[in-house]
Amino acid sequence: MNDLIFALDIGTRSVVGVVCENINKTLKATEIKSYFHKQRSMIDGQIEDIAEVSRIVGIVKDELEKSLNIKLDKVCIAAAGRALKTERILLEKDSDPRAPVSPDFIKAMETEALQLAQEVFTKDSNNNDLFYCVGYSVLSYTLDGRSMSKIEGHRGSKLSVEIIAAFLPHTVIEGLYSCMDNNGLEVSNLTLEPIAAMDLIIPRDLRLLNLALVDIGAGTSDIAISKSGSIVGYDMATVAGDEITECIMKNFLVDFNAAEEIKAALNEDNDSVSMTNVLGITQDVSVQDILDSLKPAVYDLCADISDKILKMNNEAPAAVFLAGGGSKTPFLREFLSEFLNIPQTRIALTDKKSLKNVDLSSLKYYGPELITPLGIAYSVVLNKNYDFFSVTVNDKKIRLYGIRQLKVMDAILMSGFDTKELIGFSGKSLRFLVNGEQHYYAGEFSTPSQIYVNSQASTIETVIRPGDVIEVVPAMDGATPIVKISDIAETGKKGFVYFNGMKTELCPRYFVNNVEVNENYIIGNSDSIEVIQLKTVSDLYRLYGMDESLYKSFVKGTVPDMSFELYDGCRIDILKAAYAYGFEQDNDEAQKPEDTKTTTILEDIYVADEHEDKNVNTVQEPEDININVNVSDKQEDIKADEGPGITVVVNNRRINLPKRSDNMPYIFADMLNYTDIDPANPKGNIVLLHNGCEASYLNLISNNDEIVIKWDAEYP
Repeated sequence: MNDLIFALDIGTRSVVGVVCENINKTLKATEIKSYFHKQRSMIDGQIEDIAEVSRIVGIVKDELEKSLNIKLDKVCIAAAGRALKTERILLEKDSDPRAPVSPDFIKAMETEALQLAQEVFTKDSNNNDLFYCVGYSVLSYTLDGRSMSKIEGHRGSKLSVEIIAAFLPHTVIEGLYSCMDNNGLEVSNLTLEPIAAMDLIIPRDLRLLNLALVDIGAGTSDIAISKSGSIVGYDMATVAGDEITECIMKNFLVDFNAAEEIKAALNEDNDSVSMTNVLGITQDVSVQDILDSLKPAVYDLCADISDKILKMNNEAPAAVFLAGGGSKTPFLREFLSEFLNIPQTRIALTDKKSLKNVDLSSLKYYGPELITPLGIAYSVVLNKNYDFFSVTVNDKKIRLYGIRQLKVMDAILMSGFDTKELIGFSGKSLRFLVNGEQHYYAGEFSTPSQIYVNSQASTIETVIRPGDVIEVVPAMDGATPIVKISDIAETGKKGFVYFNGMKTELCPRYFVNNVEVNENYIIGNSDSIEVIQLKTVSDLYRLYGMDESLYKSFVKGTVPDMSFELYDGCRIDILKAAYAYGFEQDNDEAQKPEDTKTTTILEDIYVADEHEDKNVNTVQEPEDININVNVSDKQEDIKADEGPGITVVVNNRRINLPKRSDNMPYIFADMLNYTDIDPANPKGNIVLLHNGCEASYLNLISNNDEIVIKWDAEYP
């Protein structure tokens, strides 16, 4: 059993299994079995229905086991080239000119070139799909600048190798492996179908010639090109035998299976073919009529294949080998000869004679559809026995293709783990200004990622083996400092003050980049913060953006210093400095103002309390606002002293105000003289409106202003 090779070709129309022996580097075919799909569970060489394909694989496996009376547990398989992508890589290395080039050195170079090809392919890929490398071919060897087909045993100082690596999406590979797992089969070798066919039909000694191999299956036509001693390219066309079958379906109104039977009958010695169409009508159709109906489809098939060959090879090849079940399609050689402009005699259908190092004497039947399964088995003879193996990454089982020495990083990439999580970043530092003073908070350091292989501390460079259990703990970024205004500012006093009639809470006020925020604001980098604590009169001026030199403050009829400490209930009013000029007297010269409504209200807005004020000067109220006018309760216009002045409306009464002798303007407090408001007998909160807006007692009054001064119970 150790010398037996079990190979499966899982095609679009059928599954072919072959059991061979490896006898002195010669492949001897022992038994072959095939089974057609009952439904279209394969599309263009790729598995669509895993359960159905698994069932067919099981049938082929069981028949081979019964025929040979053996148990098959290992299998060689190949992937179709529908989604095939390639990468060419040239690698150059120094070598010791005193020692011959060893096979190990050559193998190491090829492995390194393959690893580089995978890295370049992954980097250049424009999508996030995972790809497996499913094989490679050496294009050329060069020793000291001279191309050589075989460099083993030679001596030189510069050695280079150029390879072409083939990649397929992991979904294609996983589908194949799932079918094998469902049948208890361990995959011992995986290759690519065009590589397998090329190795069998065009061995290395023939690759000096410019040859094309076209393996025409049911769903795809795989193409490989040789030149100058190596395989220089792979490609595939998504047209193949199914296009011919579908042509028969359309021309004769039959289902797919009936069309397949008609196509097979064309290769037999028949003059006509009996068929029953979907309408239930049975008829005999001449083979010639069927062949004539197929010409357009075959023409298109050959056009597509020829186009692929010419694009890869940049010219017509010297000869073309045809393989696969679709190679028996009528008119194929004729149309390919026309498109490639080469004689039909240089387009050959592979037969037993064209297969070297293969013994088919035990087989009762041979056809070109056996090329691929035999080629898959022959890849084992050539020692191209790379295989996938499984490891576990963070409880997720993944497969890795063992074409080279694999490391933890390979497993991490294939598992889908975000490699950005392998590296942590320190938290960002925070710098900001508070009242012009620089503050700095450093970000926390990151926590590096941790990697364990079989519970042992490891790195991304640790070599892994089948069955290894890998655990990757992501790195943790360091925290960026989060600082709130409340973290850097004092709480401040409690209560309220009244500044120029505005109720102002005695709590800190915060401005970030000139925009007011609350204490929960999270400080950003480079923020400029201004904190106003509201402890003194000067802080009030700063809060409201007022120039201290332009105004005078009054607290209970006295003028405090700007450093005067605020307290709950404190009332501060202001006058422009020009207004207050001359009001300040020495304490000994202070005179009590006349008992008028204006002086009463000015005194009343400075609420007395038990607080002992310091650094306060007593002032005398300005004489010019001491105006006595009898106010009538009737809603009628009131005329003041004659003379030029301004006219205002106070509580819907029109009043003419004479021009003052000192030319100073009227202020809002003056208007109290024209109302029936008695501050000594409050009737609730007072409403102050100046032209419809909330007013301060010190607002300047202009001509035609509208004034409202009422208790809130009387308003509106």
